[in-house]
Amino acid sequence: MRIGTFTLTILTFIFLLALLNGFWLSRLFRTEWRRIFRWSYAGLTLLSAAAYLGVRVTGQFDGPGSLSLLFYFGPFWTVLQLMLIVSWPFSKLLGLVQKRWELFKQINEQEQPQNSAAAAMNLPMTRRVFISHAAIVPPIAMTGINTLGLVDAEVRSVLRRIDLAYDSLPGGLAGLKIGHMTDVHIGPYVSAKDIQHMGCLLLQESPDLFAITGDLVDDVKHLPAAMEALQPLMTKVRLGTWFCMGNHEHIRGPVQIRRILQQYGVNILDNRCQRLSFDSADFYVAGVDYPMNVNTAARQIAAKEYIATACAKIPSEQFTLLLAHHPDFLPAAFSRDIRLTLAGHTHGGQVGWGRRSALDFLYPYMRGVYQEGHNMAFVSSGAGHWLPFRLNCPPEVSLITLQQKA
Repeated sequence: MRIGTFTLTILTFIFLLALLNGFWLSRLFRTEWRRIFRWSYAGLTLLSAAAYLGVRVTGQFDGPGSLSLLFYFGPFWTVLQLMLIVSWPFSKLLGLVQKRWELFKQINEQEQPQNSAAAAMNLPMTRRVFISHAAIVPPIAMTGINTLGLVDAEVRSVLRRIDLAYDSLPGGLAGLKIGHMTDVHIGPYVSAKDIQHMGCLLLQESPDLFAITGDLVDDVKHLPAAMEALQPLMTKVRLGTWFCMGNHEHIRGPVQIRRILQQYGVNILDNRCQRLSFDSADFYVAGVDYPMNVNTAARQIAAKEYIATACAKIPSEQFTLLLAHHPDFLPAAFSRDIRLTLAGHTHGGQVGWGRRSALDFLYPYMRGVYQEGHNMAFVSSGAGHWLPFRLNCPPEVSLITLQQKA
């Protein structure tokens, strides 16, 4: 993978944050230790940059254990810098509390003098030691949380089962099972072995249709191996595998990616639709391309145009399944009376709060099932990541089953 603007931006970001965090953390140590700490922190930052750069260049992620740990140090250190910035106010607050406690203790000792022996055994620590002991707790906690997030992202993939009940579902579509995968980001931190595991999770559920809603690949040279890993699933779904483009496909090379996917029998929906039959009932699957180089407002305008083009040949009142990478397409899909829309892109914020995201404020449709009238949509948390950190929001593949509401 070539080193592009994105990678250079990440490296610059790491250095700037590490400069701030290193200076702040060093003040929690005694004067004689500060220089050693700052040089050590700078060395770890350089090591993380080298690890991040190395994995982007070589794409090695299934190598020896020690090498893998080195490669993972890059994103670990990057996320840690963000979390340390967040911990600053908490450290300051604990420092102030500790300072007040020290002052209270000194006043109390002055009002209740002790004998010299007892006083010698209860000499208060210096203010700096007190404050440093309190202020160091948030950085240590953030380091632990960061470790848990990396492990959660790399060792836990889950199957999410979702039953959607409709008031007026065509009788033949009851029981239709749709396997959904999105935001896999095949590349440095998601391998063919990971893809195979995800495919097996879905294969055990015998889906009738397999939908992939973009951002499948980050490193195109690993795409053929990943598609080979998905073949056991793709050959079993009787209604085929359907795909819509995400922003990462456009970034990494849309022409080559389309060619590889088509070689493996993937049906690519670029603002078009296809009629399918399931148990004597007809329905349509439609897909929209991803509009690049537009802001949120322009994307919503493009969403209406893309959906109108994709669904132009669909008769009214016909059940339609829409595949869209970005959840900004959901309002246009709801207004178009599309019964079910599948999307991704958000990764669920990669931080969960119960069954929702702790970062719901970032997107109107962040994670889970949404409904407007008799139309529904599902935004998946994604099966992978380009930055391995997930906290209570594990990588997921989904099985959506259509049902008739009783």
